[in-house]
Parts: sequence; structure tokens; C-alpha cells
Amino acid sequence: MLRHLSSLRLFFSLLALLGAAFVYQTIFNKGTPVYGSAWFAALGLLLAANIAACSAQRLRTAPLYFTLLHAGLVLIIAGAFATRLYRFEAAMPLHAGQASSLVYTDTASYTLPFSVKLEDFRLEYYAEPQGVIAVEEGGRTYILNSKEGAAIKTPGGAALKVLRLVKDFGLTGKNEVVEKSPYWFNPAVRLEIVQGGKKRDLWFFANFPGMHGQDLSLSVSYRLEQAEIRNFISTVTVKPAAGPGTRAEIAVNKPLAFGGYTLYQTSYDPADAGYTLLTVTRDRGVWVVYAGFILLLSGVLLWLRK
Repeated sequence: MLRHLSSLRLFFSLLALLGAAFVYQTIFNKGTPVYGSAWFAALGLLLAANIAACSAQRLRTAPLYFTLLHAGLVLIIAGAFATRLYRFEAAMPLHAGQASSLVYTDTASYTLPFSVKLEDFRLEYYAEPQGVIAVEEGGRTYILNSKEGAAIKTPGGAALKVLRLVKDFGLTGKNEVVEKSPYWFNPAVRLEIVQGGKKRDLWFFANFPGMHGQDLSLSVSYRLEQAEIRNFISTVTVKPAAGPGTRAEIAVNKPLAFGGYTLYQTSYDPADAGYTLLTVTRDRGVWVVYAGFILLLSGVLLWLRK
């Protein structure tokens, strides 16, 4: 039994099956990830048993690097299963000025041993977005400078002037236009259009390009350029049950480790500039994986020095 379990033919067969599973998951699979399936777990367990059996057969005669390499591989696979079984992951929604210790999974809520307060949330763009006003008349397109006070006259006799620009259009209860946030979530431009002796003040929205299409004899559109978001960042204060708080920034590629948990910047709400969504994780199995990589690296170094 041990001889069959430790065979190289089984080892390479398992590697081929696992490799095919990774390719399928990465390129073709659009549904539930295969990593949580019973058959994928069975392949991993069988591979760990194969490597362990191979090591056991040669334990007395094998050089130290051989034992370290195989032990490292077994530990890495075992750590992957421990991570799968014991990993904790939950969502933490926060609003500016709010402190909370509650996190939520799909089925339950949990209280963390510390609270997180959102001090500030901000977006960073690769470059400052630019609004472009395009006026089409008689089959030709004219570009109007998107600065307040800029004006243009078309050959057909229409005159357009920029009265106001807003990055994030909003209305108060009194129908007053306000900036809901400093971000380009709902950009709009207010134009004065004089045509045929009539003067009109109209709002044009980058997110709703079809407005006023039937009301004008010319076509006016407003679009946004260079609006690609580079990063979104939450400034938080994390405070344990006892002791002073810690102020830190959490960005897309800059998680925060605190109290055995890791906080990741996950998402935000374009309709609410003071909202952020964090993901809180705790992975007890990761240390088994780290130990496996240490053994594996030690075995490789000894192998290279032999």
C-alpha cells in the first residue's frame, strides 16, 4: 500500500490534475470556484499523502535536504487546508465619524475585540479629470472649453456659455444645486444657450448624455476624460477595548494588521462620499504555510550547497 501511495506516477498524475483545475478556474470557470469543492480537496489531500509516503520510505537514508523539501511541501498543503477551515472573513461598513466593532458575514454578525472609526475617506485619480463639452451642428463638432465663463458661437448663430460646473451634482430640499462630494461621481455642467432669439439655462450630465436631445436644434453633450481612479483610501482610528487608539490609512494595496486581524480596503459608494467598506480577515492557518515555506527554502539552500 505504501509503495503504491508513494509512486512517482501518482505524484505526476496528481500534479497534472491540479494543474488542469487551476487552468480551468483561471480561464474557463465563471461559476463557483473549484477550490472549495470536495474533489479539489481530495486531490490536495492525496498529494500530501503521496509526498509524506515518499518521505517515509526514505526517511532513514535520505539526506536532510530531501526530508526538509518534502516536509515543507506537506506543511504548505496542510496550511492551505487549515486556512480553508479556520479562516475568518467578514465585511465592515463604515460612515465618516462612525466607530464600530461589528462585522458581518452572509449569515451572522460578530463583535471584534476593537473598534474602527472612519475619520476620512478619499479617492485618488491618476490625473485630474477633465470635462469636455461637444456641440454638434450641421454635421460638424465644436468643442467648448469646460471652464466657467467660457463661451462659443457656432456658424449657425447659436451662442453657448458655461455658467457652472459641478463634480457631483446634488439637490437640496429647496431644489438648490450643491456639490454632494469632491469626487467626479455625477459631473454636470450648466449652459446658457441663446438660439433664435431665445435664451435657455440647461444642465447637461456626463452620466445621462441623452437629456434635451429633442429640445434643441443642435446637439450638446458633456463627457468626462481622465477619470480613472488610482486608489481609494480610508483614514481610520483603531481602538482596543483598553488602551489608546491607533490612527492609520487603509488603501487598496495597503491593508492594516491589528490585534491578529487584517483590515482591507474593499469598496466605496459613489452615492455617499463618506462611506467605506472594509474586509476584516483572520487566518490562523497562515503560520502553517509560512513554516512550510521556511522548511522548503531551507531544503533548497542545503541542496544547492551539497
